[in-house]
Amino acid sequence: MQGFVVPGGDAGDQAAGLRRLFGAGAPQRWVAVASNPHVASAGLLLERLTAALAAQGGHTLVVDAADNAAAPAAAVLQDPALGIEPLGEGLSYLGARGLPQRLGEARGDAAQWLARLAAAAPQCRVIVVHAGAVELSRFFDGRALNPLVLAAEDMDSLTHALASLRLLATRHRCAQFDLLLGAPMSSPQAARAVRHLAGCARSRLGLGLREGVAVDPACDAAAVPEGLARLAAQLLLEHEDLPGAPGWHPGGGSAGRGAAAART
Repeated sequence: MQGFVVPGGDAGDQAAGLRRLFGAGAPQRWVAVASNPHVASAGLLLERLTAALAAQGGHTLVVDAADNAAAPAAAVLQDPALGIEPLGEGLSYLGARGLPQRLGEARGDAAQWLARLAAAAPQCRVIVVHAGAVELSRFFDGRALNPLVLAAEDMDSLTHALASLRLLATRHRCAQFDLLLGAPMSSPQAARAVRHLAGCARSRLGLGLREGVAVDPACDAAAVPEGLARLAAQLLLEHEDLPGAPGWHPGGGSAGRGAAAART
């Protein structure tokens, strides 16, 4: 595990924010994760991410709408709670492959469905939505986003990640993004991949990389490494409500905030 970007704020600020996050009456938090079909370790990256989020002290629900996820039963379109599957202490899962398209065909709305899901699962303090950029855009229609993108060392995955950022930046007023890279921490390609994606996003899209973390797929996951714990804390820190959307808290914070400076 290796962190490439130094986050803004100190540990005291993060701790205070997390206490507010999981305090009584605190709002649910959203983490938008752009899937990437060129990342062979995507499932493992999600597993490590949810472990890091759960370690912060809140129940996490993963809504997985990636191409290789489970498809929901028809009843889930009407009652989202029917698709929630407990996976263990502090973690639940909902397979949602193709759901935004099916909702559209049924004259439904993915963003409204997601709001109903949140209302039906108040015990889930963190909701991770893992989907392609188009599906994420449907789930978070009209909302500002600062997404977390998945990538690996190869150029195909980096190109796909950049394309996802381009679509989301166009539709969701993105100011910054986070990166979770599936690569051995000792690989010389890992740092170059982070620099490449950060440079392209900055020069072509005006997006800043806030936090970039590499996860070694072969590394023992007995404990949450420091870099991933820092990323999870950043995703969960409380930010201002978005105008016209009380209670809506995208995981990356308000898009009106300036992006943190990247440092390798």
